[in-house]
Amino acid sequence: MFATATLVETVAFGHFVTFLPLLVRQLGVTEAALPITVGFLSTAAFIAGLPLVPFWGAWADRYSRKAIVVRSAAVEVVLFLLLSAANEVWQLFVLVPLAGLALGNTGVMLSELSDLAPRQRLGFAISIVGTATPLGIALGPAVGGVVADRFGIQSLFLIDGVLSALIVLLLVLAFHERHDRPRPTERILVMVRQALAAIVRTPLASGVFLAYLLLLLGQRLVTPYLALWVEALQGTVALATVVGLVAGAYGLASAIGAPAAASVGDRVGYRRVYVLGALLAAVCLVLAALAPGLLGFAVAYAGFGVGFATASSMLFTMLAVGLPGAIRSSVLNLAMVPLYLAGVIGSIVSAAFLGLTGGALQPLWVIAGAVAFLSVIPVLRLRTTPRPGLR
Repeated sequence: MFATATLVETVAFGHFVTFLPLLVRQLGVTEAALPITVGFLSTAAFIAGLPLVPFWGAWADRYSRKAIVVRSAAVEVVLFLLLSAANEVWQLFVLVPLAGLALGNTGVMLSELSDLAPRQRLGFAISIVGTATPLGIALGPAVGGVVADRFGIQSLFLIDGVLSALIVLLLVLAFHERHDRPRPTERILVMVRQALAAIVRTPLASGVFLAYLLLLLGQRLVTPYLALWVEALQGTVALATVVGLVAGAYGLASAIGAPAAASVGDRVGYRRVYVLGALLAAVCLVLAALAPGLLGFAVAYAGFGVGFATASSMLFTMLAVGLPGAIRSSVLNLAMVPLYLAGVIGSIVSAAFLGLTGGALQPLWVIAGAVAFLSVIPVLRLRTTPRPGLR
């Protein structure tokens, strides 16, 4: 159920991220203003929801995890149905911030999963839910690109809105959270302060969150501009279809590689596998920048997908396995804080860089690779712990 909900959400947001530049162009933005406009929209998608990130987990623990997860899908219904009807660029700046209000469910799902899954199989269980993300990235843009070229980009958002409505129905009927779990009695603001303090005071949590922030920052510097870079490599013929296939190859490679890496991590240690995944992601970002043609870029981008998905799943598993039970849920509920911060910082930095360089995309991929490489440092600095899987 969580995997299904995550899959549909990722398909929809895969369309949103991959084809947003083409929708912006379709609504009348000039070529000169296109990269900066996309950057500002990408910032808006995260900045509105950033202040609420610590509260979703607290509300979930205090009141209902189910309500928080259903809320995400309900907001997605509104977002994608309205995007399908937008006809002015200013409307995007009103609607896109809803994307930030739709997120915040992943940590809640992981908390519920951590309570239910056997500890010795927790890494595999998390990777199955995590695999829904790259699988959605593979299926969504690959199929969506063909639909967009034939019927229009906004038809995709209409389909996404309908699918999200079905997910709301599925969650309402099939998600039965544990009613016997301990529920905190503190006030919400106290819970939020305690959760943030747990991250700062726990070396494992602070190290993993910093690593995840850097890894995500490398990703967010370039992914909003994927369509524009593909266009620079191969032209505008069947552009949405080609962009969708490139993004689909990325997702498919991630979906195949990440679970295999998770199984290895269960045996040899999550930290070791994380380092390999992050290094692969960094190298492939640089190779993507240097690729002379579309095929070489697609292969490098797929390799980046494997590395990114592997590293991400290892970080979440390190938290789920290594944190004491008293703070595990509160920390996992804040797992999306790095995503929001990276989304805001990455979009602002990339938009400013493109504005100063006249839209030079190639150096941005090299910078992204360097940032992803830095994400290895916080994990290597973690002290070896006797808890299984962290060596």
